[in-house]
Amino acid sequence: MIKLLELVGLAAIGGTIYSFVGMVGSDYRWPVFLACAGVAVAVIVYRKRLRERESTNV
Repeated sequence: MIKLLELVGLAAIGGTIYSFVGMVGSDYRWPVFLACAGVAVAVIVYRKRLRERESTNV
């Protein structure tokens, strides 16, 4: 599960960078950027909560 989250997060960060650098002049630049950034933040927050749960259950 953690490896899958890492891959999704990496893809979201890559999409964020590509939309900011590679999509200059496109109408879809900002929606793609914001969506990918939102997914990356969601993955980070979710993984942090998983770690906190694991540390309190032990």
